[in-house]
Amino acid sequence: MRIKIIRNYKGFTLLEVILVLVFISIFATIAVLRQPVPEVTIRSASQVLISHIRYAQMRAMNSADPWGVRYSDASGTYWLFRENIANRQVFPGATEDDIELSADGVSITQGDFTLSFDNWGVPAIADAGFTFSDGEATLTLSTSTQSGDVTVIENTGYAR
Repeated sequence: MRIKIIRNYKGFTLLEVILVLVFISIFATIAVLRQPVPEVTIRSASQVLISHIRYAQMRAMNSADPWGVRYSDASGTYWLFRENIANRQVFPGATEDDIELSADGVSITQGDFTLSFDNWGVPAIADAGFTFSDGEATLTLSTSTQSGDVTVIENTGYAR
């Protein structure tokens, strides 16, 4: 007489459980890394604005015409100009004549401002949105959770 052993496997093997956990951890890591980091957004927007201000200053120093940067709070954009704010120029590497901060959720809290430089690189125009106190002017960039400052020195026009 033969005894027939019936094996009824129910459940998962240890290997299957480990593989599922590995896949879940990989997908969770990818999901977390794809989230935007507000601090990086503010920092990068500040550095781009600083480089654009420095570019306007450099162009003014190599020209007889004043060059500058104008920010419009209504549109959330700023642009490079030559001689007057209506004569827009394109920043190097840009495809449009204005840089949109509002697309990244960034705004400048001072509102509209104009900053232009004379042929010595000294800030020539500072309107109500951009005023110097104690030898420097500070622009504050902000998102809903972060803020960062851009400072321009009055006598030299140096942006940091």
